[in-house]
Amino acid sequence: EMGAADVVQLGVAMILVGIGCLGNTFIVLVFLLEYRKSQTLQPYELIVTLMAACSVVTVLVWYVMYLFNFCTYFGSNIYRVTDFINVLLPKTIIWLTAWLCFVYCIKIVKVNWRIFMNMKKRISLAVKCMIAGTLLLCILLSFPSTLLIELKINSTNVCKNYYKADAKHELFLIFSSMLSLLTSFLPLVLMLVSSLGIVIFLCLHSRNMGKNITSSGTSRSDAHTSIAIMLLCLISLFIACAGIVLCVNLQITSGQYDLLVAIALSNIIYSAGSSVILIIGTVKPRHTLVKLLCQ
Repeated sequence: EMGAADVVQLGVAMILVGIGCLGNTFIVLVFLLEYRKSQTLQPYELIVTLMAACSVVTVLVWYVMYLFNFCTYFGSNIYRVTDFINVLLPKTIIWLTAWLCFVYCIKIVKVNWRIFMNMKKRISLAVKCMIAGTLLLCILLSFPSTLLIELKINSTNVCKNYYKADAKHELFLIFSSMLSLLTSFLPLVLMLVSSLGIVIFLCLHSRNMGKNITSSGTSRSDAHTSIAIMLLCLISLFIACAGIVLCVNLQITSGQYDLLVAIALSNIIYSAGSSVILIIGTVKPRHTLVKLLCQ
């Protein structure tokens, strides 16, 4: 029987899953239609599309496996596959968010550094390399998680109560630390440096922008400001969700494996929240949504 806490958790999870799936699917469709029209996507559009696609798959995998407790029927091997996906895709999304901040920084900040100028000229190729490198890194880091899983077969709630063997506690601690460093801390540093670079550039040049009172200049300044706000909102959401995951990982290392569901919940919170932020902060999804609402 489900208690009051389980009912509330289920209700909140279903709402977040709905928001995440609808929002991210909408983003993917908008940019797929844009690609169909122009046969190309801007570097930041490609990154946003991949972020949204990964979020949809992550949310659906969590929804199917955890909510319906399918591990009871499919066994440990299928659970290892889904756990691999639930580690791989959220970490990929984090790095893509960091690269999105970096690409916007390259696009907005204007300096005469040669590395910046070369990066701007080859930004499309650079983004493809970033995406390929991110996928390779996240696959290599996600695979060891499948080797640490053991299912509590006698449990009535297998998916939410899987555990790591006692003999593997030290390995799990090392793996969690490496995962946190390479897929949370380093992307966060890149996000903060890139976003602060944008904010500092806008602050330093706000007076010059104000002197050139032209319609195009004003709209460009407003667009850059909205981008900075969007990135700061994404970073704040990431820090909040990463903080939850870090606290849970500390508890898991002490043996409290029933808290693992909190990691999955933090993933769908980030998926739902980031979809709303990206729709509001990105021009084409926002304009498309406004047109749909006005019809």
